[in-house]
Amino acid sequence: MTGFGYNVNGFGVSGGASPVPFDLQYTVVAGGGSGGGSPSSQQFIGGGGGAGGTLYSTSLTVSTVTAYALTVGAGGALYNNNGSNSTFHNITSTGGGAGGAYNLNASSGGSGGGSGYTNSAIGSGTAGQGKNGGAGTGANPPNTQFGGGGGGGMGTVGENASTTVAGRGGNGSNIGLSPFSTGTLAGGGGGSAYRNTATWGAGGAGGGGRGANTTTAAVAGTANTGGGGGGGGTASGVTGASAAGGSGTVILVYPDSFTATFTGGVTSSTTTSGGFKKTQVTAAGPSDKVTFG
Repeated sequence: MTGFGYNVNGFGVSGGASPVPFDLQYTVVAGGGSGGGSPSSQQFIGGGGGAGGTLYSTSLTVSTVTAYALTVGAGGALYNNNGSNSTFHNITSTGGGAGGAYNLNASSGGSGGGSGYTNSAIGSGTAGQGKNGGAGTGANPPNTQFGGGGGGGMGTVGENASTTVAGRGGNGSNIGLSPFSTGTLAGGGGGSAYRNTATWGAGGAGGGGRGANTTTAAVAGTANTGGGGGGGGTASGVTGASAAGGSGTVILVYPDSFTATFTGGVTSSTTTSGGFKKTQVTAAGPSDKVTFG
């Protein structure tokens, strides 16, 4: 039927709702890399895992009606695994690089993994997403302490190891999405240390996990920060106990006149302040999407 200036087809108005453009702010953090190490012998002086790559913007134009891709990357699993990428719309942050170990190079990623104590190259960060890992001490003279380098963070490179302290993970960054703060995200994992008096490398600010030494276990990167995992060592009778990277996150800030609707696999939380909403997504799989209305 035609009349009154519009067409009616069946039970709906033809053409559907018109898209409404608006600007939002985002932070997309990938999963952190695991610390370096191995359950086999002589590969336990591992570097810290690199933080998940991080991309952000205070102005991105999107629109209602359109469904946008959304994925939160997992942290790298134990022993030399990179973190997984996180995505929103056409933005992809790269998973953090795994730490290196004896005769095993650290991996490059969003931030690079720290190298093992010898015969191991550092991992490189991705420009605009994170920093390089730090270096291990090199070959060990008799009766000398040694350790792995720290994983890179979003804000600073991983520290090099010394003969008394393993490399500290690089620091992450606190990103301002007005009127909210994300908190500090994407810190690198600390390297592991060998010999009883050697000190493990601390995790970088922003969820980086501490490295191991001969009496202390490595610590995983903190979930939903993209923090790198701590490098492996000998702890509680287990050789090569590196730690996993922390999962990533996606944070969206948009006018509170709009509502974000997610597909079923998404876990999120929303707060409101000053005319804006902040939605933090802590779980989303490869087929998940977000729509604004």
